[in-house]
Amino acid sequence: MITVQQAAPAGGQTVRRWDLAATRQGTGRDADWTVGVKLSRLPDGRFCVLDVTRLRGDPAQVEATLLAIAAQDGPATRIILPQDPGQAGVAQARYLTGRLAGYQVKTVRETGDKATRAAPFAAQVNAGNVLAVRAPWTPHFLEELAAFPGGGHDDQVDAAAGAFTALTDTTPLPRFAPDFLSRI
Repeated sequence: MITVQQAAPAGGQTVRRWDLAATRQGTGRDADWTVGVKLSRLPDGRFCVLDVTRLRGDPAQVEATLLAIAAQDGPATRIILPQDPGQAGVAQARYLTGRLAGYQVKTVRETGDKATRAAPFAAQVNAGNVLAVRAPWTPHFLEELAAFPGGGHDDQVDAAAGAFTALTDTTPLPRFAPDFLSRI
């Protein structure tokens, strides 16, 4: 069960994980959403959903939203983007990472089915270790989580589970040695 609060507790590491779709508004109730879930890991070990941004837009609208939300979140919030397999996914990930220069951006390839990817986040929700901020998006978010995996949409679940994975991943990020400095 997710506890809904008026405000988020202070502190913690924050990520925004995106689940990308390129579907315009008005294409039907079954159309996928582009969703960005901003999640923080609190100092006490719990997690808090700080924001959920959803839209149905064409690729240009999605890109504009990613840039605007990154500016709103600030450079301290890590951005996680999915990378579809194949050349088109690699090109999209490279392009969006370039457009988000100045921010901490990581692209990830999703593996396994959605229910398996969501299971670790669901375990924390069921244990009462996940909070959410009261906002206009909160009811839609909670409804989708409650309906998963049998509901009509899973975009918010995918983004939330991906954000949770990013915050709990124990694999160290690669460090890039500035070789060019050794040549000076």
